[in-house]
Amino acid sequence: MTKIALIGAGGVIFAQNFIKDILSSDRLKDSEIILMDIDSSRLKNAETFARKIGEKLGINPNLSATTDLRKAVKLADYVITLFRVGTLEHQRIEQDIPRRYGVDQVVADTLGPGGVFRGLRTLNALFKVLDLMEEECPGAYLLNYVNPMSLNTIALSRRAKTVKVIGLCHSVQHTAVQLSEYIEAAKEEIRFLAAGINHQAFFLKFEVDGKDAYPLLHKAMGKNDIYNKDKVRFEIFRHFGYFPTESSGHGSEYIPYIRKRKDLIEKFCSLPADAERDYDMSVGTSGASLKVCAELQRENEKKILALLNGEEEFDIKPSDEYAVQIIKAIETNTPISANLNVMNHGLIPTLPPECSVEVPSLVNGGGITPGRIENYPEQLAGLNRGMINVQMMAATGALECNRRKIFQAIALDPLTAAVCSLDEIQSMTDELFSTLKSEISENFYK
Repeated sequence: MTKIALIGAGGVIFAQNFIKDILSSDRLKDSEIILMDIDSSRLKNAETFARKIGEKLGINPNLSATTDLRKAVKLADYVITLFRVGTLEHQRIEQDIPRRYGVDQVVADTLGPGGVFRGLRTLNALFKVLDLMEEECPGAYLLNYVNPMSLNTIALSRRAKTVKVIGLCHSVQHTAVQLSEYIEAAKEEIRFLAAGINHQAFFLKFEVDGKDAYPLLHKAMGKNDIYNKDKVRFEIFRHFGYFPTESSGHGSEYIPYIRKRKDLIEKFCSLPADAERDYDMSVGTSGASLKVCAELQRENEKKILALLNGEEEFDIKPSDEYAVQIIKAIETNTPISANLNVMNHGLIPTLPPECSVEVPSLVNGGGITPGRIENYPEQLAGLNRGMINVQMMAATGALECNRRKIFQAIALDPLTAAVCSLDEIQSMTDELFSTLKSEISENFYK
């Protein structure tokens, strides 16, 4: 019997996607499902949700819940990590301190000072998951949704002995849908090849009915109402020739061209005067993720209460998340293709072998086989290397608990380097280490 552990299941709204995907599968519905979270009250809600979904599907799930991580991963075949470490206050610190030094971030969960320190906080927890997996379920799959994706994938893969580390994100499939809307084509008509690194992959091929659709996208870019929805991505498309997979706001954090000056932020990442809200993460307003996350927390709490009280119906339509699709493909030997985050090792030859890449991968009964990308455009590799430099150095710093290497990782960040001196970066790094001391491995302070 297949055993699937969901770590961070107390994030009820996201976790229910995986529950309904498992229970909707004829092959997986009898799997042993373990829900794990450190918050017992949230975990209880997650278990209630799972059983209600089972009732709606006419299934009595083989389900249990625990706050014991070791018990959760024991003999698991697949472990899905989907937790968020810390609180909004920790995210605020990771944005406020860099902003005082001129580093203006939107989300701060992937790159830059905020992304690196988010990584240190997150890896402190992910390393515990990985180490227990090596003891209790060696050789199992770790399917990770937790950001910063590339940094985590590199550090976890280097630390792992037998566990197979795979990073999952939904930016590729979501962008494909957006592009179909921009050119007014049905999403079913779209064919694409996307590759690169997480949050900065590119559509190397974009077709409709077998024909290149990039001319249609160029035409769409000329319409103000479409261009204004995605200014930064369209500028990258205009100047580098390929459309990126991450939103304009989030993507603006990874490059040195936009967020280094207020006039450029105003030009490319501001909202119209008549906007309903004064923040938008996809557009790139400063610090938007803090307001978005706070809003989502409030909305999710209301939704959870409404579902528990029977005021709202459970949506049992399968999600578009990759995790359960991957498990099903392996367990049933039914091939699928998915864009996954894995160690490079020559998959994109012009990128460092020890970086993490996001590439189309074949998944079937034999496991996961990432695809090799030939002739990757050099201008895209150049953009990627700016992010990779940070990710590889930060992963090394995290594995070694080396503060000097964490400083060097942040000093290599394209946006930080565009606005700060080395002394300023050192001071900012020291301040972040001091303020976040309780959330980071104590080995950094010995």
